[in-house]
Amino acid sequence: MSESRSTERLRALMRAQAIFNNGCSNHDCQIRNISKTGAKLILSSNFALPDEFDLHVPARHKTYRVRLRWRNTEEIGVAFVASGESDLVARIAELEAETRSLRARNAELSHEVMRISNPAQA
Repeated sequence: MSESRSTERLRALMRAQAIFNNGCSNHDCQIRNISKTGAKLILSSNFALPDEFDLHVPARHKTYRVRLRWRNTEEIGVAFVASGESDLVARIAELEAETRSLRARNAELSHEVMRISNPAQA
């Protein structure tokens, strides 16, 4: 069997949790090896997982979005899904809301400075 991976896999034995169904469902698993692009997971039973789900890794304090690549009886291979356009759109919306808030605060402070500087005009 030839290796077609582009990144080195590192052996691991880390506890993880597959989270899906909008966070309402989860399943414990173990990471057996990991690379920059994906991981091999061991499941305690033949458990149905969706094609994409979140993989929470407490040891790394991270949650990855992953896509199912292959499966056998007790193991699955997943690929990390790169942060995509939806992440950028959400971040832009967050920054725009922060900008509006800062502009409003700036206007309040400018008004307060005018009031203190020129009490007769306020």
